[in-house]
Amino acid sequence: MASNTVNEPKFRNIELKAKLDGPDGYQRRVAIAKELTNSEGTVIHQNDVFFVTSVGRLKLRYLTHKKSELISYSRPDVPGPKLSEYSKMDIDEPHCLEEILAETIGVRGRVVKRRLLFLYGQTRVHLDEVEQLGNYLEFEVVLKPNQTIEEGQAIVEDLKRTFELDDHQLITGAYIDHIEKNKVDS
Repeated sequence: MASNTVNEPKFRNIELKAKLDGPDGYQRRVAIAKELTNSEGTVIHQNDVFFVTSVGRLKLRYLTHKKSELISYSRPDVPGPKLSEYSKMDIDEPHCLEEILAETIGVRGRVVKRRLLFLYGQTRVHLDEVEQLGNYLEFEVVLKPNQTIEEGQAIVEDLKRTFELDDHQLITGAYIDHIEKNKVDS
């Protein structure tokens, strides 16, 4: 009998997000990333449209440097290193797909950001400038098939120290959650 791959995520990573203290905090972390990776990083402009879902999150990511992507993911909304399970596919006609999904399930909101990407071993280090929110640092440790969650969490904890992050800076949820919260609070 064939396995049901629809409900099985293709990828797993351990994530951590932190709010940075303004432009100075951002620039300090950029300097650390450049030294750690011996690179200037890659600038990526992302425009994510989030859709209404009953489970997890679904976003259409418009990209300028490669094909756009539809990404479905699930992760707990807790601070600190956490498991994220996700699937994604390349999209040739993102505007058409956005229109179809908007009409059928509804748009939750949009997140626009300038991301500076650094690769360090199996970790994607993101320094994000998010419209409406500010500056953030995110680690995504892409787990190998046989790698444990605890091994990924240990990598994140080491990076947290390297990038001089305190627990009070850690955030829960996705950027879209914070944008929605700001709209309610204002």
